[in-house]
Amino acid sequence: MGPQGGHRSVSVGVYSRAPEVSYVKERRGSAVKKLLLVALAAIGGLLVYRQIQADRAEQDLWTEATDSVPAGS
Repeated sequence: MGPQGGHRSVSVGVYSRAPEVSYVKERRGSAVKKLLLVALAAIGGLLVYRQIQADRAEQDLWTEATDSVPAGS
């Protein structure tokens, strides 16, 4: 049996990895999208937390300013 006897001959230095590369790129792209979603969720959570803190501080200030009993009494 020669090179044509049912075996594929592979030339040295010629090796195509196209299917694996596209799969890796798809996985990497998916991972980047997930990471961006997590980062956006974290930033959104931080903004909501800061807004709640600001609202509480304003409410405390309003309560202090409108309290009929002085703080020192």
